[in-house]
Amino acid sequence: MLKTIWDKKTTRQIAYFLLTALAIIFLWFTAQKIFNFGHLLEAYELKTFDLRATMAAKNRQHNPDIVIVSIDDNSLEVLQDELGRWPWSRDVYAKAIEYLETQNVDSVAFDLMFIGNQKGFEHKDMELAATIGKYDNVYTSMNFDYRDNAELAPDLPYKLKVNVENNSEKVDFTGFTYTYARLILDEIIQATDKIGIINFRRDPIDKISRRAPTFFKYKDDYYPYLAFKVGADYIKRHEKINFDKFLISENEELVISDRKLPLDSTGSMIINWYGGDRTYDYIPFWKVYKSAQNLKKGELSLIPEDYFKDKIVWVGVTAVSLYDIKSTPLSSVYPGVEVQATVLNNILDGKAIKRVSKSTDLIISVLLGFIIALAVIKIREPVISSLICIAIALSYIFLASYLLEHYLTWIGIIGQVAFMLITFTAMYIIKYVLKSKDFEYTYKLATTDGLTDLYNHRYFQEKLKEHMKKADKNGTRFSLVLIDIDFFKKFNDTYGHQAGDEVLRQVGQRLKRSIKPADLVARYGGEEMVLILADADTENASIIANRICKIMSDNRFKLAEGLEVDVTISLGVATYPIHGKTSTELIEFADKGLYNAKENGRNQLGPLPDISEITKTGQK
Repeated sequence: MLKTIWDKKTTRQIAYFLLTALAIIFLWFTAQKIFNFGHLLEAYELKTFDLRATMAAKNRQHNPDIVIVSIDDNSLEVLQDELGRWPWSRDVYAKAIEYLETQNVDSVAFDLMFIGNQKGFEHKDMELAATIGKYDNVYTSMNFDYRDNAELAPDLPYKLKVNVENNSEKVDFTGFTYTYARLILDEIIQATDKIGIINFRRDPIDKISRRAPTFFKYKDDYYPYLAFKVGADYIKRHEKINFDKFLISENEELVISDRKLPLDSTGSMIINWYGGDRTYDYIPFWKVYKSAQNLKKGELSLIPEDYFKDKIVWVGVTAVSLYDIKSTPLSSVYPGVEVQATVLNNILDGKAIKRVSKSTDLIISVLLGFIIALAVIKIREPVISSLICIAIALSYIFLASYLLEHYLTWIGIIGQVAFMLITFTAMYIIKYVLKSKDFEYTYKLATTDGLTDLYNHRYFQEKLKEHMKKADKNGTRFSLVLIDIDFFKKFNDTYGHQAGDEVLRQVGQRLKRSIKPADLVARYGGEEMVLILADADTENASIIANRICKIMSDNRFKLAEGLEVDVTISLGVATYPIHGKTSTELIEFADKGLYNAKENGRNQLGPLPDISEITKTGQK
């Protein structure tokens, strides 16, 4: 009958796997606490995410209505003669706004902070503030920081605050709670409510920008990230939806209209990247400025007509010399303004990346480990099972990449692969330990008498030959003791065969307890048993034989409840090579001594026979 997959052996193997998995998990968390092992794994995990995100980004299309006007190195050089060295007077931005508005832009967002008046150019600061206040689609930025003198922290107007309803127990904005606000021009704050915060944090392990904040806490109030401010207003205008608060659901999702953006525990959004370097259309600032001048002069614009129509225009620094550069999964040199544009793009698409919980990653690890364990256990050929395990690991990596690209779901790779590798190694060790035990068990069945648990006749013959070879090689001696239970047939006839079997078992156990570990006791056949006494001459063997004979006769045998009997044995001794140079001669000599014991009354060691008698008997 064929065994099913759930036979006892498989159940035992699964139990071993579960114990192994628990041990791995325990060591895993212990190593994280003691050796900070978790940071090492997380660092490698982040690298695998960057690789997957970069591959996935190539197949994603950015929103063509998002355009970046870049203050790049070329703009600094072209405008230097006219505007002087950076920073420029702020009427420059006012002129840019006026030009963009004539082009019917949807909105303009400055990834720039206009902090403090420029001495001697205060009127130009006022011009910028007035221009920003003139339009309801122009956004600018501000940031927070940490300062000890919190009592001097300025209050912000109510109009800059947003209403956030946080229904999640896991999302906590503690990491984005600040004590001080760096105010921009007061005239701008008074002129508009289109102000967002541009604080940004990189992942602490490797300082790569992968997440964008959503809201910041300042004096127990919430303030939006600039891209969220721009995105929420865009949705309100174009979808004609009026909402007065942002909802964070119990599932850690930020709800904006019909969009649900997953957040992590810090209230950040994992950015869903598009394309590669310079994803969005870039227009150098100098072209916008020159086009504004040309428009006043009635000359041709340097930018195609209607290019900015209905576009969301981000104005920000991309010049390397001005240091608004960030490292992202896509590039080590990535303009900060493009990060803002990408976050806005995510909001409009309603698509951000969701990282599964640690418990989900752990469950995936255990399931993969279980599959690996079954492959190792059930497949006999090591090469095939190893190839299958490699295929499982590669398939999982492909699945993780596919989920990130098509379902924006980030499941771990490094932890799972490490778990699979450890499980693979552990289960191979367990498999071969079990196989070794099975071999030992099979070997024991082949070499052991089932009734007495003594070695059987075949094993005795093998060991006898080994002892003879060893004695010949080393010039040593060993002795053989042949034993027969006296009147054994009487036990079977009087008390039944079960009683006879019990006599055999107990005699065998007493013999095992009476010899040294280096010696051997075996069932020769029927009621006969045999000892091989290593390094024992005839005199020593005779002493041991007489002692064993006395042990048997002096201690009664309890065969059943209320039934005790006396058991005696007869013995014969032979020493190699004195009494025989072959196994047959040696056994015949011991058997003749056993015969002599029976002839002389049993319950004794038989006198040594005359070797010549044995020789004559063999010749006949």
